[in-house]
Amino acid sequence: MVVQIVALLATLFVNAPAPERLDDPARALTGVFPEGRVLFAEVARGERGPRRVEETLGPVLRAASSVVFDLESGTVLASHQPSAVRPVASLTKLLTAITALQNSSLDDAVTVSPRAVASGRRGADMNLAVGERIRIRDLLAGLLIPSANDAAVALAEHVSGSEEAFARAMEETARALGLSRTRAENATGFDSITHFSSAYDVALLLSAAWRDPALGLLLRAESQDVASVGGDTVHHLRTTNRLLGIRTDILGGKTGRTEEAGENLAVVAESPDGHPVVAVVLGSPDRFSDMENLLNWIFWAYRWPADGRGE
Repeated sequence: MVVQIVALLATLFVNAPAPERLDDPARALTGVFPEGRVLFAEVARGERGPRRVEETLGPVLRAASSVVFDLESGTVLASHQPSAVRPVASLTKLLTAITALQNSSLDDAVTVSPRAVASGRRGADMNLAVGERIRIRDLLAGLLIPSANDAAVALAEHVSGSEEAFARAMEETARALGLSRTRAENATGFDSITHFSSAYDVALLLSAAWRDPALGLLLRAESQDVASVGGDTVHHLRTTNRLLGIRTDILGGKTGRTEEAGENLAVVAESPDGHPVVAVVLGSPDRFSDMENLLNWIFWAYRWPADGRGE
């Protein structure tokens, strides 16, 4: 009887819904108890995908949350508070990109509003002008390469009429992708007590974006020039991911940083023998150093069998 009660309580904890606000006292539990889906992905370690060849305590990181999983099998290779809900800053823009792309055409022309331009003044932007007309494909480039806030709001307003309505569409996208610990209030990632995600959700989100042909190319790009409709204005875009192009095993990814969220980074990287992993660090004082330490440990501690299956 005692065993059954303990099992029931454990099930309730690991499958408990996410809090609706970051100031909810239940938030603390999300950092203590991983979700069932994460536990199952960890249990699968060794049954499929890579196998552990070095037994150590794991990577030493300063990030509040982190996770790495094998992109081919979905097996979680390392994690620290992977289900903890946190502000994630501009990693939000991965969800913005998927939602915008699902509800528009790449060649649609967007007219930039004063509100979109104003949002760019609160952080990263691509220097859009009020009244400028620019295509969806070029706004997506601005969104994912330099992490432009003005591009995020311009996309949101074009798709849904307002950023508030677009945030509701983002939540629908999140549910469709199985992101059980993600809530959206805006398209930019600006801090809000009702806007958050988790390391594991962000990893799933990056995986979905990476597999999209259009978005995957943008996540790989170090730089790109885009122009307004008619070519009158050219925008020079440069990635905010300083590891891209420096570490050859990092194929692409997305950055995010705000005062509340700290430094965040999500990347797709490739093992020495060509197997991709998704890695996320959240709430780090130095996201690039943490990411390098995390990837160095993963590629030292794990090996991928030649046939892609575990032993």
